[in-house]
Amino acid sequence: MQCRLNGIKISELPKFLAEDPDESTHSLQVVDPLDDSSPLFIPLSLTGVTSYFQVRKPTIAEWEDEAAYPHIDLTAEEPIWDPQSSDFSEMEDRMIDFRGQVLCRTSTARGGWLSTLCLRPFKSVLLMLRMMKILVCYSSPRHVFRAVSPKLRDGVPPACIVDGSLEQVKGEFRRKLKEASCRLKQTEPYSPWQNAAEGNIRELKKGAGRKMIKSGSPKKLWDDCLVLESYIRSNTAHDIYMLHGEVPETIMSGETSDISQFCEFEWYEWVKFRDSAVQFPEDSLVLGRYLGPSIDVGPAPPQKSLNKMVVHRSTYRGLTPEEIVNPVDQAAMKSFNESIEVKLGPKASIDDFKDLGIDEPPILDRYEDDDLDGRMPDPPDEELDATPEVGDSYVNTEVMLSRGDRMARGKVVRRKRDAEGNPIGRANNNPILDTRQYEVQFADGEVTELTANAIAEAMFAQCDEDGNEYVLFDSFVDFRRDGTALSLADQKVVVKGRPSLRRTTVGWLLCCQWKDGSTSWEKLSDLKESHPVQTAEYAVAQGLTMSQHSIDSIIAQVKRRSARYLKRTHKWGLEVPQSVDDALAIDKKNGNTFWADAIAKEMKNVRVAFKILDDGERPPPGFQFIRCHMIFDIKMEDFRRKARLVAGGHVTDVPPTITYSSVVGRETVRIALTLAALNDLEVKVADIMNAYVTAPTEEKIWTILGPEFGDDQGKKAVIVRALYGLKSAGASFRHHLADCMKHLGYTPCLADPDLWMKPEVRPDDGVAYYAYILCYVDDILSIAHNAEDVLRRLDKYFMLKPGSLGDPDIYLGAKLKKMKLPNGVEAWAMSPARYVHQSVKNVEKYLEENLSARWKLPSKAENPFAIGYSPELDDSPELDPSLPSYYQSQIGILRWMVELGRIDMMTEVSMLASHLAMPREGHLEAIFHIYAYLKQKYNSRLAFDPTYPSIDMSDFKECDWKQFYGDVKEAIPPNAPEPRGKDVDLRMFVDSDHAGDKLTRRSRTGFMIFMNTALIDALSKKQATIETSVFGAEFVALKHGMERLRGLRYKLRMMGVSISGPSYIYGDNMSVIHNTQRPESTLKKRATPFATTPRESVAMGSL
Repeated sequence: MQCRLNGIKISELPKFLAEDPDESTHSLQVVDPLDDSSPLFIPLSLTGVTSYFQVRKPTIAEWEDEAAYPHIDLTAEEPIWDPQSSDFSEMEDRMIDFRGQVLCRTSTARGGWLSTLCLRPFKSVLLMLRMMKILVCYSSPRHVFRAVSPKLRDGVPPACIVDGSLEQVKGEFRRKLKEASCRLKQTEPYSPWQNAAEGNIRELKKGAGRKMIKSGSPKKLWDDCLVLESYIRSNTAHDIYMLHGEVPETIMSGETSDISQFCEFEWYEWVKFRDSAVQFPEDSLVLGRYLGPSIDVGPAPPQKSLNKMVVHRSTYRGLTPEEIVNPVDQAAMKSFNESIEVKLGPKASIDDFKDLGIDEPPILDRYEDDDLDGRMPDPPDEELDATPEVGDSYVNTEVMLSRGDRMARGKVVRRKRDAEGNPIGRANNNPILDTRQYEVQFADGEVTELTANAIAEAMFAQCDEDGNEYVLFDSFVDFRRDGTALSLADQKVVVKGRPSLRRTTVGWLLCCQWKDGSTSWEKLSDLKESHPVQTAEYAVAQGLTMSQHSIDSIIAQVKRRSARYLKRTHKWGLEVPQSVDDALAIDKKNGNTFWADAIAKEMKNVRVAFKILDDGERPPPGFQFIRCHMIFDIKMEDFRRKARLVAGGHVTDVPPTITYSSVVGRETVRIALTLAALNDLEVKVADIMNAYVTAPTEEKIWTILGPEFGDDQGKKAVIVRALYGLKSAGASFRHHLADCMKHLGYTPCLADPDLWMKPEVRPDDGVAYYAYILCYVDDILSIAHNAEDVLRRLDKYFMLKPGSLGDPDIYLGAKLKKMKLPNGVEAWAMSPARYVHQSVKNVEKYLEENLSARWKLPSKAENPFAIGYSPELDDSPELDPSLPSYYQSQIGILRWMVELGRIDMMTEVSMLASHLAMPREGHLEAIFHIYAYLKQKYNSRLAFDPTYPSIDMSDFKECDWKQFYGDVKEAIPPNAPEPRGKDVDLRMFVDSDHAGDKLTRRSRTGFMIFMNTALIDALSKKQATIETSVFGAEFVALKHGMERLRGLRYKLRMMGVSISGPSYIYGDNMSVIHNTQRPESTLKKRATPFATTPRESVAMGSL
């Protein structure tokens, strides 16, 4: 096999059995090293039935004398010899169909017209060299090897995937790939989708077809147009995660792609070039048509042009506007077109590309520069005024700027003005077009000038993704204490008869100097977490009246902390107030009312939550006092100031009832979306504004109004609405929303109280169905034939956020979109791609900043786990104390991905989740391997297909179970609503992994439940018991799946959905299936507890 892979022809037929033996019979045929034109035959001999030829080990002199003793390589170096490899058998199987007939097929792009290269039928081959698309044409299938040699200089791919055509799997093509150490792989018969080149060929054909139709070029120029289109695609950005925003050419070459040679002219555009064959007095510039760049001709990149023939020129130009309208040139162009049509045939039309489904090319506005003829454009009719300074978001911003050899903090004090005192520049949403200029003042009084773009860049550079600014610690310069700080004597207390010390840092402040030269007073409670050692040393050096026990505890609390400190006084370079008085002081200092406006806006919405008492009036008996305060934030998108009034609910008593707002189940969401597509209903979403404040509170509390209430400051008030921060705010809003739903005619589903349903009749066809409203706190999803009208009715009771009512986009963290499936059915689909993409970025950033020396994401991960990895057998060291919390958080993120539809890694995440208590380094590496897998395959979509499945009823045998269980019937809930809409089918696929845990020998249950063809529920979980046989493990898995299926049938009936019949269960263990399906099957004693329930379900007709 290794000899044949190396291109050696072997004849194993003995000469005495051949009809007409010659020297090639029973021999090895190799290329003669002394004469390439003739083959060299090495005769074979027989020993028994084995063919061989005599060899001996050469001497050193013979080996070194290559001229006298040429070297011939008989075996191939690649692939590495592996007698147990299945590659050869797979390739052999792909050469024949199910009848055993040899397949000889070619699925590469074939041109049906003559080509201009040699006026013979051509084919095109697409070599996928990593991400770069290179088109090569060859004149005959047997010349396919010529497509490889000239392109291997661009890089050798690790594998070349081809179909089963003989020209590609045998002969010279295979030899060329072997010389380049490129592995040849075949796709399965009749499976063109397995080769990514097929999709690119289709897009190449479409792109080239559009260009030829638009330009009116002859059909015979299809090959040149395909080459140009392939270069354009190679230099165009694609929505492919592995490109990381780059174009394929840049990824391949490692250099920035030069697109100038592709942007200068359109396909088949008129050009003029210099032709030395033209004699005086004729014009040396002749007319031609642009056919694309000539990459392999000349030192500089010339262009291909069509005149009487295809020529390559580096000196060329387009026609000027005067030449295009010149009658002489127009006559020359007409004559040129007529001659080309005679030589190459008629121009291409849309009828020539019917099989590609190309529509009429769109009419687009041609891009032109602003100054085409060297003149300045005419001034606008109205002179645009500069953007005023009032309300400018950059003024009063503090940024870190480069000043000499160090960084210094500067403050944007004002706009720069011209000689007439007017601000310079205009604002624009695009930072590149923002022409405003500012004056920035440093601490020493020096003033410099910066543009808006430079200030914005500095603002984002000094902050993290949430806008928080981090500074580096330099030293402590001072300390102070307020009246709340405890002295050393006050720290001594007696607890249960034993003397003890109160551990507290309340009231202590330290003045910190940061690396940027600024200073600030920070709480000791914050500094002991970020810089414990420096804090303890400074306390000892200054003789602070803290006990040595407190100092030791500071060091012992955190031994490893980041050197960065979160600066809570600034966000996005803007000062964030800590109180209302602080906010008003910042406005006064900055000369604006940004924070005052934000406070007024918040108070306008929440003032209704307070019932102000008259002077001297006391709160009602039994009411508890709490404090309310304002919190502040700055939004990134427009640096908008945000204020929120919250209550100190942490000091109130815990209510006796639930305090949270329940949410709709994710299983219910999947069912509802499937029913929406099945019954052809609209799906709309909306978001309730200031949700909690709209609901009355159930807690008895009062407060004293602060300065945000203006003239009412200092008055007593009873809180009557569910203010943010109260323990029962969520539950209060849930109850208030429930009252509104009942008023609108909706009733809660008894299987999921956050699903509200109402019987409706579609007016256009009279179909009866249930309209649904799904509530996820303040996110509302409506399903009805008039879903938007339903939400507008809700808007009359609960004000919806402006712009939130519309088609669903992001729901529960996943992209929700309606799509058309290959079977023509429209269905809703949920994609966690955005969530996955951001999670991968966060992990890469964490590794780069914290663990770059130890771990990084693997460069290649075809599966969630590395081959052969078992988490339970991992004996690597335990994680450092700082990493288990990170491991646990990543498990939570991965589990949420599974909930959003990434069931392809459900089992792996479940296996790693069982090691949350004591994770090891190998477990964390396994998580990074999963993220590497997600990085390569981040884009996925779970479609809720309502199509009815095809169920072969012959697989399900009906038996008489009356003598065992009597005339049992499925328990139908007596309070179930009347079924409406189309009925559904339920199917479950169940299996178990017997003794899958190699350490404890516990098995794993796995099942997937489908409603029609939509996946509704899936599970992969370790079984609680240890089963000694596959039979027992399968029965346990069946019982668990049956219980979940029984609950799903109950939920569907309570949602008013009709179930067409029993649920159909599929498994791969026939013993379990027969024991459950057939009464005559003997049930072993050890399986009785598991099998009774499934058997009874079969008897009552639910399974």
